[in-house]
Amino acid sequence: MKMPFSLPGVCLALLIMLCISCGTGTQKTVQSGNVTGLNIPDSQKKVISVMKFEDRSIGTDMYRPWRMGIPDMVMESLGAIPFYKVISREYMTKQVLREQEFQLLGATDTGSAVQLGKLLNAQYIIVGSYQVFKDTLQINAKVMSVQTGEIVHQSRCRGTLDDFYTLQNEIAIKISDGMKLAISPEAKKKLRKKYETKVVKASLANYSGEEKVEEIAVLEKKGKKEEVKKVKEEAKKDFKKALQYDSDYEKARKNLSRLALGVPMTL
Repeated sequence: MKMPFSLPGVCLALLIMLCISCGTGTQKTVQSGNVTGLNIPDSQKKVISVMKFEDRSIGTDMYRPWRMGIPDMVMESLGAIPFYKVISREYMTKQVLREQEFQLLGATDTGSAVQLGKLLNAQYIIVGSYQVFKDTLQINAKVMSVQTGEIVHQSRCRGTLDDFYTLQNEIAIKISDGMKLAISPEAKKKLRKKYETKVVKASLANYSGEEKVEEIAVLEKKGKKEEVKKVKEEAKKDFKKALQYDSDYEKARKNLSRLALGVPMTL
């Protein structure tokens, strides 16, 4: 009996299907606990991605690690609001490396941010900046539509530098209010209590290490093994320093553990 399809043809079809499946993958999102208790279907959630922020501090680069740190802290806050699907930094890095669009990892301008948003299949992107002046921290954020490139909401928070961990939550609350996804006073109260660390130096050290982890992923993709070893040791020092400043800093502890064990941190 003659088969309707040749074996090579079937194998080729299966291979194509496998490649499509591997290429698309599933968006990894930030899971940060639900402060509202509401169960929102995924189909009704806004898919949002947070880009690196621009450091506009004058006369110092001490706060440069917060280029990644502040947006990642905002991600954590937004991830606790069930109206959003917040694309994780790990998924973002994986997609950029897969497409070899390395320059997009540092995207802070709106044009590159929209390009990255399209790559991630996000509906909205958040771009922003921050400035440290003496003992004051100001954070600015813009929510943009990936489809149109238009700004749909702008938020600004200002407070003392030592209260940096509260400003991330205020930005998240203002974004939700501005997008008409307001959460209850009780939920806002719970959100305002969330934090990774309350120690400025610990946060800066941890995100200095996380910047290096992202650099490691790029170097590995380019096959630069010797440089990878060097940067890994520098990243370990950063995470250890973060724990010296705050021994209860769980995120820094996990980062150090994963790096020491050689677990991929961007997949």
